[in-house]
Amino acid sequence: MTNSIHHSAKASHYDKDAESYDTFNEKNSRSTNQNIERILKKYKVKTVLDLTCGTGPQVFWLAKCGYKVTGSDINKRMLKVAKDKAKREKVEVKLLEGDMRTVKVGKFDAILTIFNAIGHLTKADFDKAMRNIKSNLSEGGIYVFDIFNLEYLLNDGAITKLTIDWQKTVGDTIFRDIQYSTIDQSGVLASYTTSYKQKGSGKAKISKSMQTLQIYTAKELSEMLTSNGFKVLHQCTVDGARFYNTKSDRILIVAKKNS
Repeated sequence: MTNSIHHSAKASHYDKDAESYDTFNEKNSRSTNQNIERILKKYKVKTVLDLTCGTGPQVFWLAKCGYKVTGSDINKRMLKVAKDKAKREKVEVKLLEGDMRTVKVGKFDAILTIFNAIGHLTKADFDKAMRNIKSNLSEGGIYVFDIFNLEYLLNDGAITKLTIDWQKTVGDTIFRDIQYSTIDQSGVLASYTTSYKQKGSGKAKISKSMQTLQIYTAKELSEMLTSNGFKVLHQCTVDGARFYNTKSDRILIVAKKNS
């Protein structure tokens, strides 16, 4: 298979998905959020910075659990959805526009980048993001993130399990996403999506898109974190189960900032 070319995503990457993002993803975040909550409690975290908050699935969950949470995201439209949600649900959280590679927000007990967020960066840009994350962490603070597991996806046929066909009706509008993916030996995951949106009995609007993600093995992540001043404390699946190199589709890592 020919290797795909991967570039760090632009700020506008999620513009077209902002409106329907929660429709397909909000309920799927529940088990991940519960796991993150357990982790933060274990490490006695009080302040949290979500550097890739999007529409806020982790921000609002943790704020309602009593954590002091700040959310940041590079995409203006996703942030607008989050801000509208905060106003509607009367949840007090600080939401700001920022790039995880460069934004300076303060010092926090924990920083999150959830749901394959680091995959949108090249390896060089992820190194840059880790250095910036370290600068936003308090001494002994933790970094919690997840990503697809490359060893699993390279197993025979495993990539087909990422194929999706999601449909949901909101009011009088039907949303549907159909997606298939490929993976190469360098860890570049390419996903091809056809999206449908039909309001009432009107004609469906159809759009096609493609995106790439940089995927890693657990060993690669451990080595990158170590070289950027972190110590890996824990590895598990996104819902908290035991992680297996060739059997777990995603890996969630807890890393501590070294002094």
